[in-house]
Amino acid sequence: MNIFESIISFLKNNVGGSIFSVALAVIFYFLGVFSSEYYYARSQRTARHLANITRSRPIPFVWKFPVVIEDGSNMQEISAPRRYHSAFGCPFSFFISQDGNINLRGVIRDAEGNIVIEGTGDSIRVIQTTNYDINSDDKAIEVVDAHQRPVFQLMVISREEFIAERAQRRSKFKLIYQKIEAAGIDANMILETIESQSDKALMGEEIKEIIRLLYIAKHGDIWRVHSSFGIIPVKSLEEAKRLLITITRLFCYPGYSHPGKRVQ
Repeated sequence: MNIFESIISFLKNNVGGSIFSVALAVIFYFLGVFSSEYYYARSQRTARHLANITRSRPIPFVWKFPVVIEDGSNMQEISAPRRYHSAFGCPFSFFISQDGNINLRGVIRDAEGNIVIEGTGDSIRVIQTTNYDINSDDKAIEVVDAHQRPVFQLMVISREEFIAERAQRRSKFKLIYQKIEAAGIDANMILETIESQSDKALMGEEIKEIIRLLYIAKHGDIWRVHSSFGIIPVKSLEEAKRLLITITRLFCYPGYSHPGKRVQ
């Protein structure tokens, strides 16, 4: 006789019929709760394990319209569900649905033309798992190279976070000023363009959230670093990676052992 049968036998022999029925109902209720929690936790572990094997993570979603898509120094307001196409060489196109799901499709390639990152619709997948890693939480998704330098980020930030960042942008910008100038780019012009774009983005109807897209990608013969400090064109992938200081890493790696853990 197992423990459960012993409990049932004890209740039958020591309590009245109505009390027995109530006690039995309570036992089955808690068994159901414990069972559902166990299987839920198990399904979550299975989902995380599958994500780690496939190096695939779900794309965050937005809560309310209107939103602004920030792609380097380009900012565009999306006031209703629709498809977004960048005019600045973005390798991705995506559709934002009525319920806030971001459906992203496209690829980022390396210098040899091999696919590194793929947008599959509702998730981002890393193809070259030996040289790249991925991590995410419910607000951001990130891919890094073998040196843990971010080569792709998609994050959803609030209007309040966006405004607070603007106040800090100039002090942060000084840290990378020389690297941008070394690439033959007018750093002050980039900063002025970013601030002008953000002013326009925050005018009129109140923006609820900002979708920030940061990455490096080849457009024609030029590599472009799309960072929160603007779109910086360079001649090679290695030169682009030297400018990845403009993109702050979000997560701890390897992703499979630190799922969702942010850098402190």
